[in-house]
Amino acid sequence: MTETVKIYSLPAHQVKPDPYMVYSENLSKSRIPIIIDNGSYLCKAGWVVNEKPPLVFRNIAAKHRGKKESETQVGNDIKNIEAVRWLLKTQFDKNVVTQFDVQETILDYIFSHLGIHTSGCVNHPIVMSEAVCNPNYSRQLMSELLFECYNVPQVSYGVDSLFSFYNYNAKSKGLFGLVISLGYSTCHVLPIVRSRFDVRNAKRINIGSFNMANFFHRILQLKYSAHASAITLSRVEGLIQEHMHFSQNYMDDVRMWENETCIKNNTRIVQLPYVPLPGSNSNSNSGKMEKCHALLKRVQAIRLKQRAEKLAFDEERLQEYLSVQDLIEDGDDEAILALQELGYTSAAELQAGIKKLNCNIRKLKNLIATQQDEPQESPFTNWCEELNLKNFTDAETWLNTVKLKRKEVFEARQKLCSDRLKSTNLGGFSFTTANDLFGGVFADPVEMKSFQEHTMELEEKKEQIKVLDEILAEYEREFSKSETNFSFNLAEYYQLHVGLERIRVPEILFQPTMVGIEQAGLAETIEMVLARYIISDQQKLAENVFITGGCAKLPFIKERIETELLAMRPFQSKFNVQLADDPLLDAWRGARKWALNDDNLKKFSVTRQEYEEKGGDYLKDHMCSNHYVSQPAPVKKTLVATSTSPPAGTKQEQRVT
Repeated sequence: MTETVKIYSLPAHQVKPDPYMVYSENLSKSRIPIIIDNGSYLCKAGWVVNEKPPLVFRNIAAKHRGKKESETQVGNDIKNIEAVRWLLKTQFDKNVVTQFDVQETILDYIFSHLGIHTSGCVNHPIVMSEAVCNPNYSRQLMSELLFECYNVPQVSYGVDSLFSFYNYNAKSKGLFGLVISLGYSTCHVLPIVRSRFDVRNAKRINIGSFNMANFFHRILQLKYSAHASAITLSRVEGLIQEHMHFSQNYMDDVRMWENETCIKNNTRIVQLPYVPLPGSNSNSNSGKMEKCHALLKRVQAIRLKQRAEKLAFDEERLQEYLSVQDLIEDGDDEAILALQELGYTSAAELQAGIKKLNCNIRKLKNLIATQQDEPQESPFTNWCEELNLKNFTDAETWLNTVKLKRKEVFEARQKLCSDRLKSTNLGGFSFTTANDLFGGVFADPVEMKSFQEHTMELEEKKEQIKVLDEILAEYEREFSKSETNFSFNLAEYYQLHVGLERIRVPEILFQPTMVGIEQAGLAETIEMVLARYIISDQQKLAENVFITGGCAKLPFIKERIETELLAMRPFQSKFNVQLADDPLLDAWRGARKWALNDDNLKKFSVTRQEYEEKGGDYLKDHMCSNHYVSQPAPVKKTLVATSTSPPAGTKQEQRVT
């Protein structure tokens, strides 16, 4: 009994354009904050009163060359990313915003879809996420964009992974924790000491889900080079989300893949789209019925061609008969010799042959004209409707019925021949003699008519047998050819077998050297961060490990971190690992929870007046933010200019400030 192999289809990501929301009077009059999680992969935005962000879209923009600014596509407006990939732009360099023209396009998209239509200003406080250890220059340009372009009243900045941590630890004071952020282009290990982000001991790894997608993309394109055009980055990202998982012990799992049973049970087969070749589905019942329909059409065409050839042959032969007849009428000496060459012994027999040819020619012309004027779907029309393919659902049943019909027609023809011989008592006489054809031996006209009817019926049976034999021969040729030429399954040719890659691709977060990045992996980085603290603080940090970020959606990341902590922590020491319920949206929810506290907005928001007084890079520290490090004041340098030939009576040094 054959086992059924599960075939996975490519993930179907149907992107729906974001709706334009209604900007109600209550929203316009009240200063309800807007929460923007400005991630390097996804941007999440919405009002603080929303339970979840109404706007979630890819943080990219595509502007077609030579088109107006209004035709720039952003996020979910791009239906097919692969079609415009060469036009895509992002505001990020790794995880830091550097392209502020693209950032302005993204903000326009957010505010317009939130329904804000006030001219010249967005009269709502903004809570926005920024990168860990965001450079002052980047924050300065972001504040300048918000205050100068959109005239926002105040803005607050925070780190997305710290907002996500805050979503689960909002009311804790003196809190210790270790936040592991698995982002799109970078990963961070962020220690929280006494409810404050300890930036000096934080570490970053320049690897993320972007590197995973590129790595898997290269593997598939090398492995299936014939399908390189079908293996796109968008499809690869979908395959990672659906089929990848972290290994709890990578080397042990790799050794398990040496077992054929493990390979068979854990390999995922993914079907790529393809166009089936004509006839490649002949093994299926529907495919066989389609081939039978085509077969009947071919038989019709063959019969038409045979009739046309027979008509041409009979017309040529008739001309020969007529020329011999003319010789006989003229009394030519060569007439007897020409008559014998045609197989006749007398002029009467020749006249009978001419009449028979004329009859056959008229019949063939009528049949050809009927078939050309009214093309018939089946050669069985008008004489054997029970063999019509419309009456059958299975090709084998139809074929058996055709064979039975052929046998039945053959037996009927044999019976007609036997009855004719008995009734006419002709014995071994030739059927082409004048007596046979025109009743020279028949005294009764009734017998003559019966003889002619028998002859016509015999011709019909003979024609039917020819048609059935032609159909059976075509069927045999067609299906033997199908078995020879289409013995391979075309669908299997367009299948991807994802095996060891299911654990190999995510492993690059723990072993970046697999993709040529000479940095410590995630486990070594965690151990390095913990080693910077005294033993008591290490224990407190290990007891509150929190995992967030887009890569945290892959299965078994929590178990893998627990395995690594078990290996690096002292014997019988306690640790606790918590995984965010929704790693993609928890940062936005944490920022929303932080903003719902009015004290936070009042204490830690930068107003326009403070922006103008203290500069665009100014930041008020809080539990979820970076530390503000003011830019040093410019140093006035004293330049000493020395003249080579000072004039007499002047000083040799001049101080220039």
